[in-house]
Formats: sequence, structure tokens, C-alpha cells
Amino acid sequence: MRQDATQSRRLELPQITGRGAHALIWIYFVTMSALALLSLDDVRSPVPVYITIGLFATIWLVLTRDTQPRVGVGVSVYVIVASVAASAISSDNAITGGFSQWYVGAGAIAMFYLSLRRRDLLAWIGFAAIGATVILWGFTTDDRLLEAIVLVARQAPFVLVGSLFSLGMRRTSQRMDGIHGAETARAAAEAAALARTAERSRRLVALDSAVGPQLQRIADGVELTTAERDELLIAEARLRDSLRARQLDLPEIVAAVQRTRRRGISVVLLDDRYPHPLPPGTLPLITEAAVRILDSASTGAVTIRLLPAGRPLLATLVADDDEYSRIEIPAL
Repeated sequence: MRQDATQSRRLELPQITGRGAHALIWIYFVTMSALALLSLDDVRSPVPVYITIGLFATIWLVLTRDTQPRVGVGVSVYVIVASVAASAISSDNAITGGFSQWYVGAGAIAMFYLSLRRRDLLAWIGFAAIGATVILWGFTTDDRLLEAIVLVARQAPFVLVGSLFSLGMRRTSQRMDGIHGAETARAAAEAAALARTAERSRRLVALDSAVGPQLQRIADGVELTTAERDELLIAEARLRDSLRARQLDLPEIVAAVQRTRRRGISVVLLDDRYPHPLPPGTLPLITEAAVRILDSASTGAVTIRLLPAGRPLLATLVADDDEYSRIEIPAL
């Protein structure tokens, strides 16, 4: 229960590959496309604008289809190539600045998203390629080089913010994982302590029910009879059985063992298989065979042992009285 509560309180980083993030990306695309179409009067030809809008549509499509936390290399390379191609197609088409140069900002936002998706190096390579394309266009003009440099410099903070935010998210994720690991370890330790306490309480209750009255008489200084001493010895052996043969600690076997010991017969129970559980369906066979060999013993000793896992035999039951008898239960 505590573990569930811990899990429900665990902080989660915002998802950048979910529907909300994808919706935001497409809203941005629609907005920039609308501004591009509204700025057709500021370009030489509408055809490059339409091509550029189509290129960025494919960019957002491949980015939203790749839902891994770290976007693939192939997708990243395509985003870079398409953004550079859009810049090359549209740079010479813009007559004036303003919204007609929207493609540079769109390319920077694409690189921003790559950096968020843990591709910081590729994002900066892509932005450098976009910037080189735009500045190269500025060199080919008579008086627009400064405009090209300012245009690129104005978009660089987008990629920088994306890289810093990505770095911060990774560090925060590592810290949160460390905190969650510590909480899980603490919850596991508390659960183990509670389990030990419950087991100790269960054994104390069993001890009290088995020999509580006799122990109280000893504490009161009352001398025990021979029969009571024999019952204490049987109870002591019963407690040893519960520790050495946990999977044989069943009511039918315990009752048969008590009956056998009261007849003066030595009984030894061993579980060398623990903590490996018994195969399904074998416990009734072992119980039936154990009760049968215990009730049929008249003298001597009876030893019932669960063998370690991986052996051909699952259990052996040996009665060493007037006649030696042995029962073997195969593992299969």
C-alpha cells in the first residue's frame, strides 16, 4: 500500500512527445503558414512559399510520428536537410524582411524541437547550416548581408533555450530517479521490517498456544509432571519443525507428527528445497504419503525430507523401525 502511495506521489517530467506537444507544434505550423500566405505581396513568386510550407509540413509530420524520447538520427537528418532546403529556396524570394522571412524562424523552431528531443549537437549543426545558407544569400545581394546576419542572430536564442532546457530536463530526471530509488528502497526496508515483525508475532502466538500454560507454570515455580515435560519436548520439536521444514508445516502433517511423537517415535522434518516452492499439484501427494508413513510407524524413527530443487526426486520419506521402509516422490 505504501509503495502504491509512493508511486502516485512520484513527479513526472512533462512529455514532449505526447498529444499536447504535437498539437502545439501543428498550431505553430498553421500560424506560420497563415502568416506566410498573408505575406505573398512581399515575395517575388508564391511558388517557393508553397514549396516551403510543404517542406515544413513534412518536417512536423516526421517529428510527430517519431514518439521516442530521443528522436532518431534519420529523422533528425531529414529535418535538417528539409530546413536548409526551405531556406535556400525562400531566401532570394523575399523582397523585404518581416513575415516573408518566416522560414528562418520555422527552421530555428525545428532545431529547438530537435534539442528538446535530446539531439543537441545535430540541432546546432542544423541551425549552423540554416544560418550559413541565409548569410550566403546575403553575400549574393548588394545591401542585404547585414539583414541576413541579424536575421540568423535573432533566431539563435531559440536553439540555445532548447539545449539548456533539454540539459535541465535530463538533470532533473536523474535527480528524480535518484529520489524515487531512495523512496523505493526505504519502502522495501519498511515492508521487510513489518514482515519480520509479523512473522515474529505469529511465532510468538504459536509458541504461546503450544506451551503457554506450561511456561506459565514454570514461571510460577510449579513442578511439572512427567507427562507435561514430555509435552514440552514435543512442543520444542514442533517449533524446530516450523523453522527447518516450513513447507511441511501443514495441519495434517503437524497432527500426524504429534501423534507419532507421543508414541515415543523420533520424527525429523527437513526442507532443503526452501525458498523454492513445491511444484503445483505435488503438495497433496507429499501430505498423503507423510501422514501414511507416520501413522504406520510403531518404533524407531521417521525422517521426511524435501530435496533441493533440480534433483530427480522431490521428497524422500524413511521409516526406520522393525522394518526399513522408504517412499520416494519423483520431481516430475
